[in-house]
Amino acid sequence: MKRDRKRRSGAVGEGLSERYFRLSGMLLLCGILLTGVIMVCSAVATYTDTIKTAQRQACDALIANITESYRTKADMTDGDIPQMLRLAELEYDYRLFLYDEHGTELYPGTGAETDILTPSVRNYLNTGEYMQLGYYTADAQQQQLCCVQRFLVEGRDKSVGQYYLGAVSDAGHVQSYTAMLVRHLLICLLVGTLVFMLLFRIGTRPLERDLDEIDRVTRQYAEGEFSARAALPEQSALYPLGSTLGRMADFIEQNETTRRNFVANVSHELRTPMTTIGGFADGILDGTIPPEQHRKYIGLIAEEIRRLRTLVNSMLNLTKFEAGEMELRLSNVDIAKLLIKTVLMFEKRISDKHVEVEGLEDVSLVIRADEDLMFQVLYNLIENAVKFVNEGGTISFSLRTEQKTAYIGIKNTGEGLADDELPRIFERFYKTDTSRSQDKTGLGLGLSISRKIVHLHRGHIVVGSVKGEYTSFEVQLPI
Repeated sequence: MKRDRKRRSGAVGEGLSERYFRLSGMLLLCGILLTGVIMVCSAVATYTDTIKTAQRQACDALIANITESYRTKADMTDGDIPQMLRLAELEYDYRLFLYDEHGTELYPGTGAETDILTPSVRNYLNTGEYMQLGYYTADAQQQQLCCVQRFLVEGRDKSVGQYYLGAVSDAGHVQSYTAMLVRHLLICLLVGTLVFMLLFRIGTRPLERDLDEIDRVTRQYAEGEFSARAALPEQSALYPLGSTLGRMADFIEQNETTRRNFVANVSHELRTPMTTIGGFADGILDGTIPPEQHRKYIGLIAEEIRRLRTLVNSMLNLTKFEAGEMELRLSNVDIAKLLIKTVLMFEKRISDKHVEVEGLEDVSLVIRADEDLMFQVLYNLIENAVKFVNEGGTISFSLRTEQKTAYIGIKNTGEGLADDELPRIFERFYKTDTSRSQDKTGLGLGLSISRKIVHLHRGHIVVGSVKGEYTSFEVQLPI
């Protein structure tokens, strides 16, 4: 099994490298091929233009010499002009042809080997020069470059004659030049491919190792082993991904721990009242509890059922807050009046403990908030203060505003909280050792729900305490 897992893990980096290699290789080869084709076409065109220019210049020189000779003797078939053309053929390695205005071949005079002066060529020459690649002689084995120029000459009798000079050269070297460039292009493609493969393998080997490491870690996460971490060097391109995966694993592990604790706490909180209800109900049914005490124990059962209902409702509200399903119904809320209203609900318990209430005289603070949710926050905080204030102690309230922020403070004297208890006070179902002995009915959800509500209002709730002296909560809300 481990060997198969290792083989699958190693295949991740290799498979990605192969796909990346194919894509990069295709792009590289297409780029080289396209660039090579463009360069070959450009080089061939430049080379052909050079040949054409040289042939055109040779024809211009011949026409100048022919014109000069004709002015002297006024005869195109005179021995000087044919001799001149024969020498030019030897010098330039051209096949030369001379025609009169009627298309009659004057040189070489055979008329059997070629007829380059076609009607279409003659029409073309009326507007410019004719120069094309093709097969122009009967014995041509490969392409030839044909240049035909029309020129006018003036004889001694002032008559003007029209003639055509044609020069045909072997263009096979253009094809050879093109083939040579193509061979060089193919060699470059081969060498470039080999170099690319070598560099690619060298360059992607570390990436393959890093990908395999990432794959190994994620597979362990999938199996529930969140303690694994990706061992990647800091210079690796995947190092940020490995760090992010580590933080994700920490978050998942923390959530998993929270979930297990939540289930355990809920099970514990549900088991106690259910055990009580079941015990009392069984006692009533089997006669263990005498009839005259049925009413008393049915009242206890009803009290435990109310506690269960409160627990379920609190958990449902907490779930809505965490899922973002709770919507605010904002209105102008007078926090001072809401505080006074809430304190009056605990009037009897405050009187029984001889607690003094301070800070509610001549106060006023109006903010935009959800009145029902803010009442729940104040109720939970005041209930905590009343529960844990010492006999004959003091509960103090304070309301103030600073820089568009409202501060609502609730402070009670009493046992206070230890330093290690403060960071956990807002956790679900969390109860300090002191609260467990003093609070038999609390669920440990009130402060957690209060913080969710305050955060929903884009505010903060801060707790402060000195062991053996006081505990204070301050709600900070934007006005």
